[in-house]
Amino acid sequence: MRIRSSSFLFTAAVAAALGWLALRPVSVTESDSGMKSTPAKEAATAVSAGSVPPRAGLTAGGVPPHIAAPAKAATPSAPATVFGEYVQAKQYRALYERLKSSAEGETAEGRLVLWEILRNCATITEGRRYNYRPPVPKRDDFIAGLGPADPQRDQRIAAFDEFSANRCAGFEGIAITQAELDRVLQASASAGDPRARALQVEQDLWMQRRQQGRDGVALTDATIDSLKQVLASKDPEAIRVAGRVMANTWADTSLRIGADQQPVEARAFMNAWLVLSCEYGAPCGTDTPRMQQACALQGHCGAQSYPDYVYYYAASPYDSQLTQQYRAILQNAIETGDWSQLTVVRGLPMPVGRAAFLPGPR
Repeated sequence: MRIRSSSFLFTAAVAAALGWLALRPVSVTESDSGMKSTPAKEAATAVSAGSVPPRAGLTAGGVPPHIAAPAKAATPSAPATVFGEYVQAKQYRALYERLKSSAEGETAEGRLVLWEILRNCATITEGRRYNYRPPVPKRDDFIAGLGPADPQRDQRIAAFDEFSANRCAGFEGIAITQAELDRVLQASASAGDPRARALQVEQDLWMQRRQQGRDGVALTDATIDSLKQVLASKDPEAIRVAGRVMANTWADTSLRIGADQQPVEARAFMNAWLVLSCEYGAPCGTDTPRMQQACALQGHCGAQSYPDYVYYYAASPYDSQLTQQYRAILQNAIETGDWSQLTVVRGLPMPVGRAAFLPGPR
């Protein structure tokens, strides 16, 4: 009886997590600012040239043959920044102690990192905003749900342990109000940090949605201009957040893209922003939470990078082509400041299938 109960709980938790995986943007992968070639990019090039490459068959483990046993790809060395430390930290308490009440913690970047840590780890005593976290099954239930002959069993368990690790150990007695937490982000944004500015826009929009309803909040021209200014920084995290805001569905806000001004397809558009984030320096290798989650919960462990992951696991050839077309247009806009190929159309009805891209694992 207990085995049936555990299996049911595990199945329910994984179903909920996979539901979130289906909604959240599937991002693409790491490459340096020189835009390294990847199978996804090569495929997109072939598609745009009129020849879609056939996808290789999968091995018994559900992995493309040429990447059936990838070496663990380490996150590329990032600049020695406080935010870079935060993204790669296995535990947050030491970094928090270093930053709080210090000159380093008073900088724009220091405040941003304090905000990230506190919103994830501190107890919010009043006024807590919506902060979505995907459900993660208990470890025993997760392992019980894996087939004993699963060729990726050990790899999936290792990925689960990394993804579900508690980075907030030692924060049990730390509390803050939502208003105090908001002021930390505001201070970082006011000091000019592009990531904080993008996050503040996103936080404010989601709060408006909670108050006015989903169909009552639009991306105003002023908001879009603010996001374009943030994108001009070329900061990978700012690109990730600003792109997520622009890819979501908002009232009275429809986007057209390209020389022929076709309606934007939301998932490919979101993926294009994430491709750019990786290419501008965000960590996007196999040791990142998003890739660990896909490996653990879905058994998608074969890709060494996010472009490979999207191409082999999560996108049709058409979506791969569209993602690369969008990526080229958006990169040109970021580099040149010419946004003429991305226009906003007002007055159209809300689409039936509305995209909802939530802040997920990096």
